[in-house]
Amino acid sequence: MRLPKVPRPEQYDLHLTVDPAKPRFSGELQLALEVGPDTRALELHAVDLEIDSSEVEDAQGVVKVARVRPNPERETLSFVLERALAPGRASLRVRYSGPLRGDLRGLYLARSGKRRYAATQLEAADARRFFPCFDEPEFKARFQLKLTTPAKNRAVSNGAVTRTERRGARVTYHFAETPKLSTYLVALVVGELESSPPKRAGKTPIRVWCVPGKKKLAGFALECAVESLRRLEKYFGLPYPYGKLDLIAVPDFEFGAMENAGAVTFRETLLLVDEKTVSLAEKKRVAEVIAHELAHMWYGDLVTMAWWDDLWLNEAFATWMAFKVVDDWKPEWEMWLDFESHRAPAFALDAMENTHPIYVAVNSPSEATENFDVITYEKGASLVRMLESWLGPNVFRAGVRRYIRRHRESNARAGDLWRALEEAAKRPVTPVVAPWLERPGFPLVSGRRVERGGQAILIAEQERFFANPKVDANTRLETRPIPLVVRVRKTRGKDKSVRALAESSAIEIALGRSDEVRWAYLNADEASFIRALHDGALLRALGQDLLRLRPVERMGLLGHQWAAVRASIARLADWLDLVPRLASESEPDVLAAAAGPLAWLADHPVPHIGERGAQRFQEWLAEVFAPAFEAAGWKPEKREPEKARQRRAALLSLLGSVAEHPATLDAAESRIGAYLKSRTALDANLAGPVVELAARRGSKARFEQYLRAMKAARTPQERTRFELALGSFRDPALVERALETSLTELIPTQDVVPLLIRMLANPAARERTWEFIRDRWKDLSPRVSPGLAGRLVGALPALQKPLYKQQVAAFFASHPIPTAARALRQALERFDLDTELRERTLPELRAYLHLTV
Repeated sequence: MRLPKVPRPEQYDLHLTVDPAKPRFSGELQLALEVGPDTRALELHAVDLEIDSSEVEDAQGVVKVARVRPNPERETLSFVLERALAPGRASLRVRYSGPLRGDLRGLYLARSGKRRYAATQLEAADARRFFPCFDEPEFKARFQLKLTTPAKNRAVSNGAVTRTERRGARVTYHFAETPKLSTYLVALVVGELESSPPKRAGKTPIRVWCVPGKKKLAGFALECAVESLRRLEKYFGLPYPYGKLDLIAVPDFEFGAMENAGAVTFRETLLLVDEKTVSLAEKKRVAEVIAHELAHMWYGDLVTMAWWDDLWLNEAFATWMAFKVVDDWKPEWEMWLDFESHRAPAFALDAMENTHPIYVAVNSPSEATENFDVITYEKGASLVRMLESWLGPNVFRAGVRRYIRRHRESNARAGDLWRALEEAAKRPVTPVVAPWLERPGFPLVSGRRVERGGQAILIAEQERFFANPKVDANTRLETRPIPLVVRVRKTRGKDKSVRALAESSAIEIALGRSDEVRWAYLNADEASFIRALHDGALLRALGQDLLRLRPVERMGLLGHQWAAVRASIARLADWLDLVPRLASESEPDVLAAAAGPLAWLADHPVPHIGERGAQRFQEWLAEVFAPAFEAAGWKPEKREPEKARQRRAALLSLLGSVAEHPATLDAAESRIGAYLKSRTALDANLAGPVVELAARRGSKARFEQYLRAMKAARTPQERTRFELALGSFRDPALVERALETSLTELIPTQDVVPLLIRMLANPAARERTWEFIRDRWKDLSPRVSPGLAGRLVGALPALQKPLYKQQVAAFFASHPIPTAARALRQALERFDLDTELRERTLPELRAYLHLTV
């Protein structure tokens, strides 16, 4: 599928004519090339583009194009020439046109009310749907764009506007030439836009662009961008490389955001906020995404992976860097707790047999799109964090700076980074990191304490972790170098950390004198991407002293023990015994870490233990968490810390969403009326849970209220809150209405998949939702964008029953989605894993709740 190394593009001059109100756009391309000897055809990527005319010129003059030959399997066109080109410089001129697409890729149509916009999303391989090009990352070139559009429209691209020309009802924008870029980083947004006044980070002017009326929501994003850019320039030791920085809120956008050089595009929810009504979680997410995209300006844009198999180089580093930057800016937000939450899905996916390595061969554009997942992002970021912890922050940064300077405006591979880190560290890095990149999965590290000669010793043994308890022992046999940091709780004085590089199947770690060591925790600060299993004695000691662990370690312990339950190497009762110890937990992220497993139990085995059993489970959760929620109350105190507000919301979710505690549901329902009248009637952190809980028992009248609130929403977060809550109604008639609404323009294409995922999570809606997906696929599939298709497929194990597994397999065998092929294999495996765990935990849960069969 790859293009030959020669010819190579040097500069694209592109004049586009775009009117978002019309179904097609046109372009005139002049492409400067370097060609080799005996070049008789030029092969460029192009999909769904109609070529009107073309010609080539070399040092000897004009060369006619004999014919344009399509190569559909390669997604290319070959411009076959009447004679061979002279080696050296040549230029290709093409006039073409294409459709303004409806699938959120290439140059596509986005709507906001009655206004229409044209916007690009070109990663991974969709520049070919915008203009004929060499659509592979290593073919970097300079871009000079010019745009003609109706005069009412504004336009934003990678370069600053250098001049405009007004001719009658049309205006032409001329944009500055870019530095060398890969094609997937080219950007254009056209339509009725307004911008904030610029703010500066050093010499760089920063603006937020959005649809009219939302400019007042740009302040927080501008602050985030300024603070992030300053820190990134300091970290990399290089100034921001693209002159100006525009942040553009696109009203319909497939991903969270896209790191186009100098013109970063976002979902509105991840850029525009009202600080009076936004929750802290929403605010932190906005800051993290902005920092992530701006980290890409160096790591991804300035230095770009040579091919999509090294996508993780871009995404893992930017993910890690975002948390580092925001944590430095807002230490009170404790961003590394969020990081631990974000990587939980990566642990779950990587414990499956149908996982993949961080580094994976890519042979086609659809395979490249599949790799935008939690393995590439969150597991990759965990590897970066582990490396920094092992090498030390200063050495790691020195290596990164060396790497960026050495490869600026060009391409690099993982080996280039390892060499730079080895030069900075003056020790081998590749032997430690290569197994983590090239092998799937991660280790289970089992720890037990022994006493020897008055000394406490931790014996740590490793094998590969699998969620499936039926995987045989030989398959689990695997060792890789693990940088371990063990926290040691002493009987007197401060805790201490002990470091070790575990390179064999078992190692011994000296902890200190036996009488001075109370316990040891295997993964201090959750720095390594491992599952840690403590033996019974260690687990009891940790459980009795739980608050002595740091919050991220308490989150880790809950995650490790639940994973061990899934893998049938720990008892459910041991995990459940940890839950009452959270009654006085002050950290909302720790409560959220318990909510996931508790929600799985509520959804899977609890419905099968009878009405009395379900009631007992509900009562047990209420006994643990209701006193803390009642003490906190619904209304925050004046100047109450943000952490206390988030804790209240976490407790509400545990009692309302997981336990479905009647008194909590009644209280939420009684507050929705006031919130519908005034968005300040509830603390912003409670708004999301209350809107969702009130939908569960909601009537037709409430459904209509939510639709009206959605249409009249003043902020993107408010709109999304009510929009997704349509999927939480349980009345069958309202389930049907929500499904039908997903096919209308009322739900933007970007939100169709999230709404369906919400409905698959709804016990009263999931089976009908699956039936709707199958029966209405012809209408629905154009609204399921390629980048989001895998997420929809990945949500289908919520159907639980083996019958549905068979239906899912059969349906997507006859309706294949190339970008979701791996997600389908994972979903089918998840059906089996959940079935096995549900059947195994049923008797354990009955026994724990003292139920008789």
